[in-house]
Amino acid sequence: MLAPAKVALAKRYLPLFGAFAILIWHSLQFNFVTDDAYISFVYSHNFAEHGQLVFNPGDIPVEGYTNFLWTFLLGILMVVGLPPEVMSLVLGTAFALATMTVVMRLVEHVSKERSAWDYLAPTLLACSSGYACWSSGGLETQMFTFFVTLAIYAYVRADGETRFYRLLGISLALAAMTRPEGLLIAALVGGHRLLVNVIRDRRLMPHRGELTCMGAFLLCWAPWFAWRWWYYGHFFPNTYYVKAAGKASPKYAEQMHANGRYYVWQWLQHSKVLYATPLVLVGLAIAKPRTSRFIFGTLALLVMAVYLFYVMRVGGDFMGLHRFVMPLFVLAALGTALGLRRIVDVLPAALRNKVGAGLALVIVAVFARSQYQLTSESVRWGNWKSDRGIDTPAYLALYAHDRRLIGEHMRQCFVPEDFSIFGGVGAKPYHAKTKGIDV
Repeated sequence: MLAPAKVALAKRYLPLFGAFAILIWHSLQFNFVTDDAYISFVYSHNFAEHGQLVFNPGDIPVEGYTNFLWTFLLGILMVVGLPPEVMSLVLGTAFALATMTVVMRLVEHVSKERSAWDYLAPTLLACSSGYACWSSGGLETQMFTFFVTLAIYAYVRADGETRFYRLLGISLALAAMTRPEGLLIAALVGGHRLLVNVIRDRRLMPHRGELTCMGAFLLCWAPWFAWRWWYYGHFFPNTYYVKAAGKASPKYAEQMHANGRYYVWQWLQHSKVLYATPLVLVGLAIAKPRTSRFIFGTLALLVMAVYLFYVMRVGGDFMGLHRFVMPLFVLAALGTALGLRRIVDVLPAALRNKVGAGLALVIVAVFARSQYQLTSESVRWGNWKSDRGIDTPAYLALYAHDRRLIGEHMRQCFVPEDFSIFGGVGAKPYHAKTKGIDV
């Protein structure tokens, strides 16, 4: 017979498994590996086979990836015989499920009680086409989103329990080692903390918990950064110098900004955040000072505003369903759930449960229907037309599939000394097992 504590724990997490099942099913509707993921796979393979985190063994190291921790982890798994084509999908889905668990815990903490409302945000994420798509895809998207979400959870908890500061520092460091935008998140968390200290706590000097956070961050991040600067010889990854370094012409810069604005607008429409904005604002902006809700809400609004501005400035991304703003999917779902609950809480006590359950079910049903249609259209065979430079998941899957076949056939024609120039420097060189450069 199970102990009462284990029974309570099972009851607490059992509803979450329903959301897990939806997300797993939803991600399998995509079930693809994009060509860009194979770039990391080439690095992972060379690390596993040759002990070199390079694209071409024997060459001067070039940092042609922006997802170190993901690439390194896949390389470690390759050492023990687990292929990245499979493990990237398994890990992507696993990190997505872990994020949903942290989201439930965050709602629970901010609301100061456990209730059925804790499962609304994870359910919205499970229904989201973008969230499901990039649980697949083979990229580091969900790994990065998990570390960002865990950092926000630790930050909110640390405001009242200093033991969470260490977790905060480690989570921010791991996020920064997974994606360059992790440093932006760390800067926003630090800036928010400084404002809280000055405005609310009337102090400038950090206390012991904050020093612990900074120490944990530097202990993880600084040695890695020193290694990569020594190994690759540059402050930023090679992609920065190819795509973003130097002064752009006014016409090119404006085109990039226009693409970025369109990318954000498309995300607002596809994710339905455009229509949920009133709920998100109620959930994040209305809170009493000195509460966990206030700390979370103000940080979430800050992150969303700055992140969207950043995305617009860099021109968005060419991959459909918005993998570039995945952490904002999480914040929007949290804001929607918290906002709806706040509205329901002003109703008479006798009506709250029935009205709240009804409204939550309607929102989930309407959202799930819209996302099912979006998913079906996104993976539809023949839906390969680019939308202002943004490719559909159907096209991304086809592109990688065709280049995998080309690479497999090329492999039979190469000897180890051969070298090739590739258009699409992902699946082809990975499957051809030959040296090359991107055209």
